[in-house]
Amino acid sequence: MIYIRTNCGLRTVVKILEIFNDVLEGKCGKVPCYNTVENWMKKLGLSAYENDSKPTDKKFAYIIDESIMVNREKLLLILGVPAEHPGRPLKHEDVTVVSMKSGGSFKGDDIKQEIEKSIKEIKAKPEYVISDQAHNLTNGISQSELLHHIDISHAMGTCFKHAYGNEPDFVDFTTLLGKVRLQYHLTDKAYLLPPNMRSIARFMNLNSWVDWGNKMLGCFGNLPKEMQDAYSFVPDYKELLVELKIAVDAVEYIETICKTEGFNLANCKKCKRYITQHVIGNANNRRAMFGIRVLEYLKQQEEKLKSSYEAHNISSDIIESTFGVFKQKKSPNKLYGITPFVLFIPLHAKLKNDSATKTFNFKERLCNVKLKDIDAFAKKHMSINWVTERTKQLKNVG
Repeated sequence: MIYIRTNCGLRTVVKILEIFNDVLEGKCGKVPCYNTVENWMKKLGLSAYENDSKPTDKKFAYIIDESIMVNREKLLLILGVPAEHPGRPLKHEDVTVVSMKSGGSFKGDDIKQEIEKSIKEIKAKPEYVISDQAHNLTNGISQSELLHHIDISHAMGTCFKHAYGNEPDFVDFTTLLGKVRLQYHLTDKAYLLPPNMRSIARFMNLNSWVDWGNKMLGCFGNLPKEMQDAYSFVPDYKELLVELKIAVDAVEYIETICKTEGFNLANCKKCKRYITQHVIGNANNRRAMFGIRVLEYLKQQEEKLKSSYEAHNISSDIIESTFGVFKQKKSPNKLYGITPFVLFIPLHAKLKNDSATKTFNFKERLCNVKLKDIDAFAKKHMSINWVTERTKQLKNVG
């Protein structure tokens, strides 16, 4: 539980246990080594994955995504969540890990196969599926003939990309921001540098540097002369920054409502009205086009609601967060690829829930899972671990 619920590494967990043992004068007994803690984690993770992989809600939904490349592999993950929005953003304890599979790439047919396989095992169909707009995911979900919601954050990023991605002033300004970060890094001008722009999903993360730009405009007249000279390009793009601020605020408004209260007809109507009044009204051509694309997205998702009182989840943030927690815990050595360490994911989802932890029989589960079961799981779901193969080969020398 220390390892799952904190940011501690395996060796740090052992140190913590040793401290408790010292303070309590040895009453904790023998402290396990870090390898033992990792084996416990894998055993309990496999137990959770095999025994608790069915969503407990009668009506459930799927969230599907694949991780970034680790060595030459990706992890395809299917999470089960309540179909009815809980009235707050989804948490890790709301999640059930339905399926995990590693591979070099996943085509639409592979996605369809994994969805159908999970449905067969659960013996029930999800009410709908949430994913981003990756072609393989949309193709596979379409082939499975399930209702498909596009994640709202990715959709808003796509709207930004189509409206501003090739605009000369947008391209010039973002290029300048990158150059300034390099030029003033580790200088006396660095304290006012803009936030780092992500290379992946950059259109989903405009708010940080757009907010920085508008705040720089507000305080520019009070800056020292040398700082005004260093950041003299910012006022030249005032029109773009003000325009983007309106669009970014609109996206934050929409996402907050849909993630906090759920996506239903009433909230969709509220979002449409806000876009019409604040984004399209009195707008130039590209901002108006951005607003129209957002309205088209909302209309498409609205048509997938079966009744007026339904409130669906429409965000895949929780699966992105799951990948983030896993990435933080796994080995930084990319040569490992996807290993049985992925069993951390179902255990993390299980033990984040306090009520589930109280009924989670740790000792019984540890006794029921053997290390050979983890090897069998790896052989079935994972690819070859090249680091292990390297170690075996080098041991044989001499």
